[in-house]
Amino acid sequence: MNQEERLLLIDSLIDGSIDEADLLRIEAELIVDPEVRQQYYSRLQLNMLLEREASEATSIQTTKTATQHQRMNQYQPARWLTILSGALVLAASVLLIIFLNRTDVIPTPLDSESVLAAQVEPSASGFAVLSGQDGAVWSGSPLVEGDLLPTGELHLKSGRVHIELFSGVQMVIEGDAQFSVDSPMQVTMDRGIARARVPEPAQGFKIKTNNGDVIDLGTEFCVNVANGGADVRVVEGEVELQPRNSESLRIDAGLSRRLSRSGELVDALSAITESIGPSEFQDLLREKQKKRFADWIEARRQIVSNPRLIAFYKLQSLASLDNRIENLAGATILPASDGSVVAAIPTTDRWGQSNAALDFGRIGSRVRLEVPGEHHSLTMHCWIKINSLDRSYNSLFLTDGHEDREPHWQLMDDGRIFFSVKVPRPEGVSEFVQPVFYSPKIWDASLNGRWIMLAVTYDVDRARVTHYLNGSPISSEPIPNEQIVDSIRIGSASICNWSEPMYRTDPKFVLRNLNGSMDEFALYSDALSADEILQVYRDGCPNEL
Repeated sequence: MNQEERLLLIDSLIDGSIDEADLLRIEAELIVDPEVRQQYYSRLQLNMLLEREASEATSIQTTKTATQHQRMNQYQPARWLTILSGALVLAASVLLIIFLNRTDVIPTPLDSESVLAAQVEPSASGFAVLSGQDGAVWSGSPLVEGDLLPTGELHLKSGRVHIELFSGVQMVIEGDAQFSVDSPMQVTMDRGIARARVPEPAQGFKIKTNNGDVIDLGTEFCVNVANGGADVRVVEGEVELQPRNSESLRIDAGLSRRLSRSGELVDALSAITESIGPSEFQDLLREKQKKRFADWIEARRQIVSNPRLIAFYKLQSLASLDNRIENLAGATILPASDGSVVAAIPTTDRWGQSNAALDFGRIGSRVRLEVPGEHHSLTMHCWIKINSLDRSYNSLFLTDGHEDREPHWQLMDDGRIFFSVKVPRPEGVSEFVQPVFYSPKIWDASLNGRWIMLAVTYDVDRARVTHYLNGSPISSEPIPNEQIVDSIRIGSASICNWSEPMYRTDPKFVLRNLNGSMDEFALYSDALSADEILQVYRDGCPNEL
């Protein structure tokens, strides 16, 4: 594409007259070439400058002393500037529609306050995060660790949960409990036991009950709402009790009172000493996680002895081994090479162990490996923690380049999972076929910083590609007969980046490194069953299921 043709396509993109074929052509140029992006910015800025000038010109009013002839002379240019202004506004709107509705296009930043204002910031709803669970059974849809607690009434049927309010208040709630988080500074308890630890910035935090309110004055207290009243005990610091039908009362550490059914203060009916605080709850979870980790190490021994497994990496930087990570797959005939860590930074893994995972947020970071042979089917699974999907394509596992018979597995910037195996071209055919199998959207900002397990199977015998999230299938799509590749090749590849292609001499490259962490990656020369993948998840999940 020459310079003149490129500028024509950019102009047609801006004015909204571009057709689908030309949009794909200029889109490819914009993605890979920063000079083309700069040309696009410059043309857009010029158009917006004209729009601004047009807007200012139309605001100039003629003076009362101007002649009719002068008014007519002023009218014509103002009229054309107004028309131009409307056209440019339409162009900007069309451009936004094109970019915001096409999930495979990079939304490019625009130097215009009016355009930026049209973009919607990500948002979420809630006042607290679920930080941990112990035997928790919820009424309705289950909640998992890391979820934002929804607004409205919640029913914890049994077990314990640890929640963190955005004010800094930490609470342990025990079932049978019915409650709602009304704001960062208020929780309503209709039933159940709650223990709250309140930091200094959140003093004044309130628990509301049907019989009165409990207001923190620092630092820790518990409430048991049952039998028509609410028993309150101060663990540390001081609280103020505000009954419905009597004067308020402050009580200190070690004291208990009851907000009675009549709305008055009486002696507490229960000592509620059996409740535990946030610190003790986290100690309990850590002990349980140690047991789960020990069980996972044993289960992993069974996984790495599977003859279908060709690569299993515990992703940690081992400086003593020259940044080499061992391929633990030991039973296969043609195992993959050990991995070579490039630029990735050691970080904490999903079990809370320091320097036991790798963060790939640094540009250029990756793990290099070599996978020999040909494979009839494939399975890949990994544990990842995403910071953000700030590239169009966010790599999980990519071969160098993307030649015939090679797989690519990555995340799109809209939260979908991408998997493809390039179909060999028949002799004499120049166009390649790259069928892409997308999952539904699996990620949004609410999952930031949470460990999840992803898996994909390419099953030649069943002619299907299936995506999995946390052990459960989320989509399954047939592979058309003419697109089945029954001898998959991998060769040189990268985990969490793309070495496109290694033989290039141009220093420029597209960014596909995963902005996040990975602590385990596995590759099989076969398609695992849904039950096998679910078992891997259950064995390897650090949290209670």
